[in-house]
Amino acid sequence: MRASAFRILLLSMAVCLAPFGGCTAEDRPAERVSPTPEINPNAVVWRTPTPPAAPQAGDVWVNPKDAMEMVYIAPGEFTLGTSDGQIDAWIKEHPTGAREELADQRPQCRVRLAGYWIGRTEVTNAQYLRFAQPTGHRAPKHWEGGKVAAGLEDFPVVLVSWDDARAYCKWAGGRLPSELEWEKAARGSDGRVFPWGNQWDAKWCRNFESLTGRKYPTREEWILAAQAWLRAHDSVREGPAAAGSYPADLSPYGCRDMAGNVLEWCADWYEEKAYQRYAKGDLSAPKTGEVRVLRGGSWARGLAVSFRAAGRWHFIVVGGRDYDLGFRCARDAVR
Repeated sequence: MRASAFRILLLSMAVCLAPFGGCTAEDRPAERVSPTPEINPNAVVWRTPTPPAAPQAGDVWVNPKDAMEMVYIAPGEFTLGTSDGQIDAWIKEHPTGAREELADQRPQCRVRLAGYWIGRTEVTNAQYLRFAQPTGHRAPKHWEGGKVAAGLEDFPVVLVSWDDARAYCKWAGGRLPSELEWEKAARGSDGRVFPWGNQWDAKWCRNFESLTGRKYPTREEWILAAQAWLRAHDSVREGPAAAGSYPADLSPYGCRDMAGNVLEWCADWYEEKAYQRYAKGDLSAPKTGEVRVLRGGSWARGLAVSFRAAGRWHFIVVGGRDYDLGFRCARDAVR
């Protein structure tokens, strides 16, 4: 187990039936998105060379470049960050927790984003291979001979740096998501704590408890158990799960694995007090920094607080790669 890997380890239903932009019912494909996004039961799948000009919330466009299903997040407001009440509830359930752990997610506020597309799942090994082979971009270091090991094709690609992830997204015609885009896609507009709602259930996403079948009441118990597990198991084959294999880990828009599986790179520099600025209306991303933002939870983490949609993490940039760290792509909407 590499030292860097263990450092990461520690660490009202609105039905939107009206089309955005005037697309008529006759223009829309007959194929429905499955499972249906909570926000729009009429969401459809587009198999066109480029994204449609007038999608509805929850629509899926299949990118022909890498076959990734991209979900459309419509423009509008959503609840960002963590409220004092949510922090109080978490401390009540986990007395050993510290309020400081959630300080960089405060204050909770409502912000408005433009429409955009985001990957329905994390980028898989098979998809990354479609990029690495023709471009000559370096393969993840656990690929022997530059090839994906049999059985891991549909697993999230890991051991990729922020620069690797950015290069892939550019090749696929997109970019890395901002952390605000990531959070909206994960929790919808109603401020839910997890993609599926407000109650934690370890069985609903890939995490260390669902992986091992054991509960870890304290941070110390989880760390000790994780250390022992990592010494005896293959982190690449036995840690993450195939993308989308936990049906309950589903956001209101239909995005998968935004609570568990692997941590995900975002475009932004990490700024500890960024949410204070966002609450005042300045939604510009930090222009400089020392580390990049990570979002989502990891198969290697064992406490519920690590899987909240508002959770923020960060990691080194230069050469930073890890066994529980991948990414998903985003793309601007046609305007």
